[in-house]
Amino acid sequence: MDFTMVRRGIVVVCLGLFGYVLVTLSGKLALRAENAADRVAEAYQGFQEGKCKSCHPAIWREWEGSMHAKAWVDEIYQEVASQIADRETKCDQCHAPEPILITGVGKMPELRNEQRETGVSCLVCHLDAEGAMHGPQASAETYFHANVTDPIYTAPTKLCSTCHGQPTVPEHDQISSFLNSKFAEGNKSCATCHMPIVNRLQSTASYESIKGRKHTWRGSRSVAQLRRAATLQLEILPEKVNVKLQSKTGHILPGGTLRTIVLEIAHLTAEGRTRQKKRISISARDENRLLPDENRTYVFDTPSSATGDTITVRLMYQLTPKTPESEWVLMAEKNHVVP
Repeated sequence: MDFTMVRRGIVVVCLGLFGYVLVTLSGKLALRAENAADRVAEAYQGFQEGKCKSCHPAIWREWEGSMHAKAWVDEIYQEVASQIADRETKCDQCHAPEPILITGVGKMPELRNEQRETGVSCLVCHLDAEGAMHGPQASAETYFHANVTDPIYTAPTKLCSTCHGQPTVPEHDQISSFLNSKFAEGNKSCATCHMPIVNRLQSTASYESIKGRKHTWRGSRSVAQLRRAATLQLEILPEKVNVKLQSKTGHILPGGTLRTIVLEIAHLTAEGRTRQKKRISISARDENRLLPDENRTYVFDTPSSATGDTITVRLMYQLTPKTPESEWVLMAEKNHVVP
């Protein structure tokens, strides 16, 4: 496929104060390499030189603040991966993968040798073996790369499954539980929650804003996302409290094997003294993670309640086993004052 453009005999005539200025542009403007491998290399070079950033500044700003951009350099990841003997076959290939349109959508990715510090970049999800960039319907043509409109980007769950749907890597397998949930029905996909729709210019060649998916992939590092992940309800009965916990996620909760959700109930006197406090951990280690949309009820005994006592229930998120309690994220909280 020849992606070259020839501009010959282009004449620009400008009428100035002192007469005519005649400028002739002729010759051949080579816009794309002839060889597919060279075009792929050209895409990597262009990314390194900032061409993606200069042409797609809005999308770039979203991406560079995301955990996809930090997938390789994240300190938590590097600390955990350093303890895995065969990290290159179990961890690294999803944190610095070759373009998945080249290695195969849904297949275990391959670890790339160059630009690992850029993590999961735009090339990982959009570059094909011909050096073209795939995506949803394009809003403008470009001279740097060929555009391919690909329907997989309108429902990208299969695309996401390449890294987030490998049963052999349970830390990142959220897709398996998603596919068995009611959320997978209809038009919902991973992007529904993790790539909300925004209005913006797709590129500097665009003339008007269009709807597109935000490239932030909000997840367990987002407080707002965590607070949407589950709800609490209290049912106050004589000498006991029923705590109803419901998952609002489309996949197993917590989604990673290192994450822990802590359900805490505290029974305090009117003066603030603790009568009792109980905690329940919900994690892969405890083998009690919540299924998508699951409702679960926990019963706590409160036999010594008195008027003015407070029952406080909190749901907290612990990112890793080493995350100190002071850094746990409050997902939900309910309070009841005994009448």
